[in-house]
Amino acid sequence: MIRPLLTLLLIIGGPSLFAQGDTLVLPPPIHLDTLPSNDGGLTRLESPPMFPGGDAGLVAYLTKELRYPDAMRQAGKEGVVQVAFTITDAGDVTKVHLAEGIAGADALNEEALRVVKAMPRWTPATVKGVTVPMEYKLPVRFEVGK
Repeated sequence: MIRPLLTLLLIIGGPSLFAQGDTLVLPPPIHLDTLPSNDGGLTRLESPPMFPGGDAGLVAYLTKELRYPDAMRQAGKEGVVQVAFTITDAGDVTKVHLAEGIAGADALNEEALRVVKAMPRWTPATVKGVTVPMEYKLPVRFEVGK
């Protein structure tokens, strides 16, 4: 049986955190001027939002929960679904939407959305001791196994 290989790319406010195998590359600093709650006084992110269990927890969650639809696998449909969402100042996942889907692969697009919408509460980002909302874009790669 061909097992799909899921490669996850997490983009935090524009910069990216790339998870491939056991290698993680940390993102550059987040630009706080893009935060909706920034009135000009926020200048340094103290801590970014964190999925329960950190980056490894996010990879484990997506690997466990994401299902490659059989019809899409059999048809050889592959690609990256870009899912955008907001982590609120309370840590809730909201405003989940398709930023960019795979043409002709609605089942893959819907599966990526389903999994992100079901995510548990995150630890929110903080700036100057105050929790702030943070926008994310999570590219989810669907690839038929090698």
